Amino acid sequence: MKKLVDQHLAKVIFTAFAIIILLCIWGFYFISGTPSLTLTALLTIDLVAYVSVFYTGLIKKNRLQVLMFLVAVTTGFYGFKFLAIKEYSVLNSMYSTFRLFLLDLDPVFPEDGSVFTRYPLAVEIARWSAAAYTISTLFSIIYSLFNQKIRLIWYGILGKHIVVSGFHKKSMTLVENLKKEDKKVVLLAEEISEAQRSYLQELGVIVFAGRQGDPSLYKKSKLQRAEYFIIYHEDDSRNLNEILALNHYVNNKRSLLHMKQVIFHLESHQSMELFEDLEKELDFHTNVSLKPINVHRLIANELFDQIPLYKNYEKRVRDPQGEPLHLLFIGFGQTGQQLAVQAIERSAFLTKKLLKITVLDKNAGRVKKEWEDNYPNSKMVVDIQFHSMNIEIESTFDFLKKQPLAFTHLFVCLKEDSHDLKEGIRLAKKISDIPIFLKVNEEAEISLWLHRHEGKYHNLHLFGNHDMILTYDYVINDQLEDLAKKVHESYQKSKELESNTKQKEWRELSTFTKESNRNQITHAFTKLMLLGLKAVPVYEESKSGLGAVTELEFKAEAKKLLEPIAEAEHKRWNIFHFLRGWDILEDISNGIKDTDKKLHGCLVTYNDLMKIYELTGEDYQKYDRDVVLDLHDTMKRLGYKIVKDSWK
Repeated sequence: MKKLVDQHLAKVIFTAFAIIILLCIWGFYFISGTPSLTLTALLTIDLVAYVSVFYTGLIKKNRLQVLMFLVAVTTGFYGFKFLAIKEYSVLNSMYSTFRLFLLDLDPVFPEDGSVFTRYPLAVEIARWSAAAYTISTLFSIIYSLFNQKIRLIWYGILGKHIVVSGFHKKSMTLVENLKKEDKKVVLLAEEISEAQRSYLQELGVIVFAGRQGDPSLYKKSKLQRAEYFIIYHEDDSRNLNEILALNHYVNNKRSLLHMKQVIFHLESHQSMELFEDLEKELDFHTNVSLKPINVHRLIANELFDQIPLYKNYEKRVRDPQGEPLHLLFIGFGQTGQQLAVQAIERSAFLTKKLLKITVLDKNAGRVKKEWEDNYPNSKMVVDIQFHSMNIEIESTFDFLKKQPLAFTHLFVCLKEDSHDLKEGIRLAKKISDIPIFLKVNEEAEISLWLHRHEGKYHNLHLFGNHDMILTYDYVINDQLEDLAKKVHESYQKSKELESNTKQKEWRELSTFTKESNRNQITHAFTKLMLLGLKAVPVYEESKSGLGAVTELEFKAEAKKLLEPIAEAEHKRWNIFHFLRGWDILEDISNGIKDTDKKLHGCLVTYNDLMKIYELTGEDYQKYDRDVVLDLHDTMKRLGYKIVKDSWK
């Protein structure tokens, strides 16, 4: 979108530029008769041709050079043919015109051949346009030959570039999207074809090929001055290896990295656990923020941010005795599993019963084991069942009809996009009252088609387009990270005032703690929904048609449901820890938690926190209540206003 806006703005500017020049030329002609009518007409034709070329896109580069060439050739030929002292042939006129581009002018105007003469205006315009064209072309050639070295020198001085390590289909999409946002990108690749290298260099990407983690590549890419370093290999072990290689490089260089963040991709849960142990030994962690990403998790976040799990089920999830939401997953690969994790993390509602998930997969035994290995304590927070089914020979719809409890959401996450579409459209024809979500990684054309047929397929929702996810906004300029950081900074200041002790800054926090802060922010919007409220950006408050709720009004409303919402907050906190392998610490006589063993005494029900209070004297329920009561202040710091929700 930004690129389209920039292109439109460029067209407007250059058109205005051409119109102003034309007005000036014709103005001079009518006022003083100079330039002549013929020359004025020639310049008009040149400018009209230039604007036409610009708008049609026939020439995408060096448009100003094209204009200078047109002006030099037309005015030069006119000047030599019709304004020379003696009759000059067509061929000689053409030859003399092209000599202008060699910065030479044939002496066919002054009788004595002296250089101290006043040339006709057409020739003056021609020779200066030709000179400008020649000099600018020479500079363009020099820059094209040495632009990588020139830009690297510039990056070494100013930095502000993004280094991406790893080359494959998804990292290619990320690099292309970064260039669409006019970002300065350096790519480090182990293997890359000449065609791929040439294509990326045409986009303006600097490419270095070499061994992963090679210090010479870090030096060539000016990594120490980079703004971000993105490590994105297809294999988790290679991403972890590069983090260690980076740590080794920093230690050997004995200098600090000046970048804002190191971003790295980890797909498996075990890799994330390994990194949490490895993180403690990284020397550069104290001055550079580390952020793990998972493309499947980014997809899940984007989907549930756009279409919250509770949408159209608000009354149901606010009823303590209500039935839980029931999700059906058809296919349970990496994307399906991350959707399930996100759904569980966002399911801390007022309903007492656990969220229900049913999985249909032809490899049910394998995916069940994979799930239980990754999330061994998930049984504490979700009721999940696995069923073996091959949808190519069995009917999903027949399975749905046999279930005693109706499903609230259907997620189709098969391996191939074509299979997802086929199954999703087949279900949409028979089911109209349940939202059906289809994973389609390359959805541009099919999205347009479904939009044209939204009456027939109104309950179909596509998600998972890598081109929409692997962007600067989702990978780097992470809004949720910024929101969590602001909340932590506020917490940091209040704690420093309260205890008079220095608190850790955001970049010094462990990845686990940062993720916990992000998780709390994500659920803040759910808690507002449970209160019958919602948050809107400040600039959209007037559009909502609802007046903002004041802090006094909010606290009065929150106190009516304070205990149930605080219990939901504690449930959220429990879910976050259980899904990351934590368990209950039975004996708290030596402390409330054992971080190394991932045990915590507070991983009990909200009511059982009173027992912890009796043993320790610390009111952990108060922490949950404070999170609820501070929501108004939290949203204010994040740039939101709280208004009453229209569904209530």
